[in-house]
Amino acid sequence: MSKVYCVGELLIDMVGVDHKGLKNGVQFEKKAGGAPANVAAAITRMGEEAAFMGQIGTDYFGQFLKEMLDQLKVDTSLCAFGGNTTIALVGIDERGERNFNFLRGCDGDYSFNAIDATKLHQEDILHFGSATALLEGELKKTYYALLDLAKQRQMFISFDPNYRDSLISKRQLPQFIQDCRTFIASADFVKMSDEEALIITGKTDLESAVQMIHALGAKTAAVTLGAKGTYLSSGNTQQIVASQAIEQVDSTGAGDAFVGALLSRILHANKRDFSAEEWLEMVRFANCVGALTCMKHGAIDAIPSLDEVMEKLNESLK
Repeated sequence: MSKVYCVGELLIDMVGVDHKGLKNGVQFEKKAGGAPANVAAAITRMGEEAAFMGQIGTDYFGQFLKEMLDQLKVDTSLCAFGGNTTIALVGIDERGERNFNFLRGCDGDYSFNAIDATKLHQEDILHFGSATALLEGELKKTYYALLDLAKQRQMFISFDPNYRDSLISKRQLPQFIQDCRTFIASADFVKMSDEEALIITGKTDLESAVQMIHALGAKTAAVTLGAKGTYLSSGNTQQIVASQAIEQVDSTGAGDAFVGALLSRILHANKRDFSAEEWLEMVRFANCVGALTCMKHGAIDAIPSLDEVMEKLNESLK
């Protein structure tokens, strides 16, 4: 059976639940997180097969995270183990907007040598969506080795830059942009926020940015616009797809839930070429999953079930 392989970090989000941001917040809750792990969790919540590929800490946090992935039926057979778990401090203000500080642990040590590459097949999807992978280190080397492998095996390639200004310094930004463009050039599907699209392309308006994303090589692009929805660009289709109206509590992991939901629909369809209407339907579905994720604290804990998503979508049709 086909599967989505999600490569990168698995970490602990210490989420501020008093909505005072990082500077003034005093109440934090431990949540499972890490962008690729969030995507994998969303895929299995939608009833499809997913694997997480990364290094998991052997401390108590790592044990907690491994058990959580097992409960979600996320395949961890290609993981490595060792070191201390990465911790992300997530401050949330009164509007639900976030800021981050990272205490980086073992995620950057994940080596291509630890991977049984015979498990990756042409019919699978490989998702590159790590917030930390394009920092210098072993994980970055693994990313590039897996990109080469995916191209050789003609796998469906998905990319999300997951830019964090708290991780990427001004000095590191030019290299980060160059690396992102390399992955975009090979991507069948790219998801970005509007901020990321402008930063990575150097453009000042969204339409020009998306045109450049396609010029670099991406076949389909989805640019998330927060409450406004998602700008979808595929073939001759360029359209803003409206999101669901919700009361936002915490947007942590919403973009990852969107990606996971969309990749789950691609996997479910068991094909790689889609009409404009099929892309629109998949983005509507993914928008709903992302919106519902914003209604609870945390990333993985907040991902809705498939039944909850279908109920919300059916409500919107009434």
